[in-house]
Amino acid sequence: MKILFSRAFNPSFEALPDYLAAALSGLGHEVIPFDHRAFRLPARLRAASARLLDFDSTRLNAAFLRLARRRRPDLVLVNQGMTIRPATVESVRALGARCVNWFSDYPAEFESGVEAAPAYDAFHLGSSYAALRHQALGHSHAGWLPFACDPGVHRPSDAAAGGSRSPMPLSRGRVVLVGSHYPERQILLRFLRGLPVDVWGPGWERAASDPHVAPMLRGKALRPSQWVGIYGTAAAALNIHYGAFGPSDVSGDMANTRVFEILACGALQIVDRQRDVLALFREGEHLLAFSSGEELRARVEEALADAGRMRAIAAAGRRAALAGHTYADRARVLLGEAASLALPSSGAPRRGAAGGRP
Repeated sequence: MKILFSRAFNPSFEALPDYLAAALSGLGHEVIPFDHRAFRLPARLRAASARLLDFDSTRLNAAFLRLARRRRPDLVLVNQGMTIRPATVESVRALGARCVNWFSDYPAEFESGVEAAPAYDAFHLGSSYAALRHQALGHSHAGWLPFACDPGVHRPSDAAAGGSRSPMPLSRGRVVLVGSHYPERQILLRFLRGLPVDVWGPGWERAASDPHVAPMLRGKALRPSQWVGIYGTAAAALNIHYGAFGPSDVSGDMANTRVFEILACGALQIVDRQRDVLALFREGEHLLAFSSGEELRARVEEALADAGRMRAIAAAGRRAALAGHTYADRARVLLGEAASLALPSSGAPRRGAAGGRP
């Protein structure tokens, strides 16, 4: 099958578009890339002038349509891509191509996604909460399709077995968090003061004056080849979602990318309870979960105290991730070869809050 794949290209790090393109190619399909953020004008000019924004957006959509007319794809797959206008999608459908969107990032551009969804043959959302909202609006073609892992990238590292190919200092036997700074993450990390915790990611300079969190900071953003090695030697990997313990319209109740990547790396995951996470994986069998700062500390202390049991949970979590949550599995849904995942029940699996003593 010939697939026109519209996605954002970021040379700084590998992400869903790269993993999905590799999965589609691995399934034997021809993938034609298009960058739907390939504007010619700088963002500052587009932000300052509606006329310039419309000019550059029109040019971008015309380029997309020309490519579709020239290559005549069987499937047009858009990853979010709200720069591609609904009218452009409808023009591509008129050429005979099936058009599918994987609207993976919630809450970004949600209202734009609601407006764009009717133009597509299928509209998949990374958050079950978002999928339910679409269905309530009459979008019967909307479904839930969470993130996934790439087994070729997200796998136990050589460093975990005593190798030395990792380009970063490792966190052997320590607890790690790899991810951007969010205020909720900083607040929750305060509960882990005095424990062996290492934190990497962009934006953490904002916590440099926090006496509880500053001793945990190790560096800025890492590429997969670096954090895979760190996960491979850590006692546990923390995963704190954007909007943790907030309302569903903020967090989307979703399972972020790290849920699948940590599990596939064979690391023990300690994650805040989100409905989608616990709909896909079993707490205490595939991962550990928490709903308050005190419970987070208890889970970390538990992980540090019982390494044998934690290795068994991590191994089970990896098996579960590889048994149906790879990008090849998601590609088959997007290709129309498999159904979207069944939506979880509406009850959110949350106890407590992020509050308590700091």
